[in-house]
Amino acid sequence: MNTRALFAIPLLIGLGNSPLQAACPGGVSSSFTVSGQVTNPGVFNLSQLEQFAPAQANVTHFAAGSVVTESFTGVLLWDLLNNPPVGGIVTDPTVKNDILHKIVIVTGTDCYQSVFGAGEFDPLFGGSQIMVAYATGGQSLGSAGFARIVVPGDKAGGRFVSNIANIDVEDAGLYPSNSPK
Repeated sequence: MNTRALFAIPLLIGLGNSPLQAACPGGVSSSFTVSGQVTNPGVFNLSQLEQFAPAQANVTHFAAGSVVTESFTGVLLWDLLNNPPVGGIVTDPTVKNDILHKIVIVTGTDCYQSVFGAGEFDPLFGGSQIMVAYATGGQSLGSAGFARIVVPGDKAGGRFVSNIANIDVEDAGLYPSNSPK
């Protein structure tokens, strides 16, 4: 097992004990918070998401043993986090490619979580079109809440988080720049 994997295990275990997870109300979401290392943390609802330039994706994935194809409309996660009103993921300009140290933890009202590396969806790096979807087939998401994370290209829908309660940006911060390899 490589050293980075050993350091990541405590981080992932620690995510399971977050204050948000201790109080998961469940149910259908009508808003979510953006928190952590962003310029302007805040709360978003459907009308605020609809103010962004809409993104669309046709997504095919495995869910509960079946192949599912859906058409989603929403806002790209990169656009949500890096345009007003959030204003950007906070990075240190003195650290080379500091964006690659950032992780985004998306939590649903049921405490279901997915973790993404910011470099995965940064247009200068991975460029994945991860989306905060607010409609499917031109209709609301219904029991999936007003917004859910959709990851085009994933073979299974396991990273799709319905009923988003929080999108938290943090610094993985696992490796001092002078540590031996």
